Amino acid sequence: MSSDDLETIEIVEADIIDSTVEVGSGCIWRGSGKEPQWDNPKSTKVYDHIIRHHGSKLKSSNLQGRSASKNQDQGQWLNEQDWVIAEKLIPKYYGQYIIKFKRPIGRVYHPDGIITENVYCVQIGRNADGTIKYAYPIVKR
Repeated sequence: MSSDDLETIEIVEADIIDSTVEVGSGCIWRGSGKEPQWDNPKSTKVYDHIIRHHGSKLKSSNLQGRSASKNQDQGQWLNEQDWVIAEKLIPKYYGQYIIKFKRPIGRVYHPDGIITENVYCVQIGRNADGTIKYAYPIVKR
């Protein structure tokens, strides 16, 4: 990762659940089994929720349908490398965060059928073992 990547996000909100143990990429693996492939955006051990529900390869009709049926906004990443960057740059603690990239990273599908393009913010949750519980683009007002 280049030093430029470090300048591409800011932490907008942080809710650290446990600041006593560092977890995530670059830290001692504290989860079960073999350590995940943090740099691989296709690693389901780290990024399963993103791949299945918010990934760049999902069809817009899937996200529009999910948004309407859940009556909730659904974010979609534009580039799978961005969720790897996000994991590296959020705090290395079990918790929930909102981060802002300095460039567009996704779109958001709203229940009313409107799509907001070129969103910069992501809501992301880190599990106690450092893997990603969820991460999706949001419209930050």
